[in-house]
Amino acid sequence: MSKFKLLFSEYFEIKESNLADYGALNICLSSDLPLFIDPFLLFASEKAEYKELHKHVVGHLLLLKEYAIENNGKDVDLRLFRFPEIKQNWLGLAQYGNGGKGLGLRFAKGAIQAFNGFYNSFGEEKITDETHIEKLTLLNAGVGKDFISDFTTNLIFEYLLEYTEAFALKYLKDAQVKEFSIRCRFDKATKTWQPRKFKLPHFFREKNGDFILLTPLDILTVDDAIINNNDFYNNFNTVTRSIGNDSLRSAINDHFRSHLPKKPKKKDKIHAFIKTVEQYPDLVDLYIRIKEDSKNTASEVTSEKIEEIREQLIDSLTPLCNLLNDKSPFYSVNPNSYDEALKRANYLKDVIENNDGYRIFYDGTKPIAKEDTIQRIFRLTWYASPYDVNSEVNNGRGPADYKVSFGSGDSTIVEFKLAKSSSLERNLENQTDIYKAASKSSNDISVVLCYTDSDIRKVNRVLKKIGKEGHENIVIIDARRKASASKV
Repeated sequence: MSKFKLLFSEYFEIKESNLADYGALNICLSSDLPLFIDPFLLFASEKAEYKELHKHVVGHLLLLKEYAIENNGKDVDLRLFRFPEIKQNWLGLAQYGNGGKGLGLRFAKGAIQAFNGFYNSFGEEKITDETHIEKLTLLNAGVGKDFISDFTTNLIFEYLLEYTEAFALKYLKDAQVKEFSIRCRFDKATKTWQPRKFKLPHFFREKNGDFILLTPLDILTVDDAIINNNDFYNNFNTVTRSIGNDSLRSAINDHFRSHLPKKPKKKDKIHAFIKTVEQYPDLVDLYIRIKEDSKNTASEVTSEKIEEIREQLIDSLTPLCNLLNDKSPFYSVNPNSYDEALKRANYLKDVIENNDGYRIFYDGTKPIAKEDTIQRIFRLTWYASPYDVNSEVNNGRGPADYKVSFGSGDSTIVEFKLAKSSSLERNLENQTDIYKAASKSSNDISVVLCYTDSDIRKVNRVLKKIGKEGHENIVIIDARRKASASKV
């Protein structure tokens, strides 16, 4: 058993197979994983309980529609449209910790306006088999992916609590389980959320530790929801071709072309797309119908993406922490922000280059190409340290990967980049300076990961061009695959 208690299975000292057999995700308890619940997977599932959950989610949104259209949207109780992010499932877009904003005033106003406008026929569909809440994200700039995630999680919260409680009572020790009273059931009569008591896993190693929520793997997805605005736009031709009425199809295509200039750019095509859908709103339901018809393949695609996240992120986390602990003083640096961050970056460099740490950054023989995945691995590794390191700090000029600080007068910005990035030169020359000014940080460090010989040459060329060769605060990590010792 690893000394690092980052994953649920490690923290509670149970077998990973217990979670796998139960069908739950082995979450990381130090930072959100980039996954979220997709209501379409509830709809597409063969499980009766999931189908009921989908109807429940849609039913509550239809209830909100009733509230929204009373008096043409005037004097609506906005509190009914507010849904907090349920952070205890450790899923979502937050790359530091598990905090999030949830659905607040912006969503409330956007939903009320939508129900009294373009989406006034929501729930009265005749083309699709069922109503889908994702429909509100198509053409509605104020309602997006966060809405799908937070709204769905809130509405199936009670089910997730029951699901987690059943696992806890079966696999965990008494000391690892605690009773919590949680508001999870909506009372239509009083228009309030009512509490229920559950026995749940909690951070038992900490004083007054919060509860932890498990989520079934087969309702999770990565990136965009299956029904989403970008996919609708990209498959617009497929949607129009599905129209059996030749005259109508021709009229729609003519309307689309009438909004295009002679040499249209992508933004012009998007504008024409929006105008066409506004004129012919049934196109939304035709698109969703195509998704419904291919629902059997939806779960296969998402499960492949989740497996990729698991292999690249979750499975690599603990081995990298162990290597850093065994092969370097990575977790015992004295508390000075710049020295700490620089030493840790160099320890990381040494472990990757000289102690087979590079293997963590390969999926078989293929390097992990996504910068976001690389950064998450680094972030989660740092969370195993005893020091406070804030990740994805955004002070108005965009998010920096890290801000390491000890009090208001001692802080350092740390940025991780792939050498192959097209913006590498600009990043190394300007980005950390911008973050430093916004965060009032006096120091900065850039860490660049190289996979190939050409990556190494590119970095050296860029550093020479911008006059930063040999700067100690630019750490180049050679993650090229190494020959075995017997071949050297």
